[in-house]
Amino acid sequence: MSKNKILLIVFGVLLAVYFGNKFLGSNNDRNFRDVLVALDTSTVSKVVIEARANSHKPVVFTKEGVSWTVSNGEKTDDADKSNVKSILNALIKLEPQRLVSNSEDKWAQYEVNDSLGTKVKMYDGDKELANLVVGKFNFNQQARTAATFVRLSDEEEVYTVDGFLASTYNQEFNSFRDKTFVKTTPENLTSLKFDYAGDSSFVLNKVSDTSTGSGWQVNGVEADSASVQKYLNGLRRLNQRDFADDFTPSEGAAYTLTIDGNNMNSIVVKGFMRDDEVILNSSLNSDAYFKKGSLNVFEKLFVSSQSFFVK
Repeated sequence: MSKNKILLIVFGVLLAVYFGNKFLGSNNDRNFRDVLVALDTSTVSKVVIEARANSHKPVVFTKEGVSWTVSNGEKTDDADKSNVKSILNALIKLEPQRLVSNSEDKWAQYEVNDSLGTKVKMYDGDKELANLVVGKFNFNQQARTAATFVRLSDEEEVYTVDGFLASTYNQEFNSFRDKTFVKTTPENLTSLKFDYAGDSSFVLNKVSDTSTGSGWQVNGVEADSASVQKYLNGLRRLNQRDFADDFTPSEGAAYTLTIDGNNMNSIVVKGFMRDDEVILNSSLNSDAYFKKGSLNVFEKLFVSSQSFFVK
């Protein structure tokens, strides 16, 4: 066999290998895209979520300056900051683990169809940045890992991605609202005024001369330092979740707690009576009213003066 013919055969083999790898892929190459969504979160000005948990009613997040509001079309409120952060950060770089289906017939199985999936859209103004459907998640008990099924809205392929993406987006409207109620640094607090009906009101204040006692007094009488500290620690962070959107105050508050301290604005918490129910409001989230609910916030805040003395 001539040298030229051998060279032609070798060249043909190399050409076949090249095009085979290019169009068919090798055994080690993935046959699907490396990134589903790549997002610069600083450019996002609006997010629309249609979640099954919210009966697929659109929940719209809108950026206003450096803050976010959230609306369901009837109610607009400040958005929960941690929720917004999770919603945006989840799509900074969404990388698929596996391609599980390339057929629309499988959408219902992975809950990425219209009736079961959660639609997520992100915009920079009117420009669409991301549009996907988030389905159910799968938790591997043995490996202790979680994966969520997702689909780009204009494609048939279904992928798995790392994490609990489903729980990030598939929530009801109230879950996305700001639930802040009381937030303090206990070490900075100096005065708490409890205004109740009748003669049960009192003031818990920190005195500057601590040489003769704990440093805290109730109406001028030395308080028990351990009891005071336990109460103050409970004011570090209190959130509410049971919104009372149907409530509008018709008369003054039956209970008022005014919290003052160094390096902070006064926090005023009010309790209004509605029949036999207490409705709560905080100056930290002044537009929101909350039911007493199951978190015992009312009992934690509005205590008697005797709570600060040794029994």
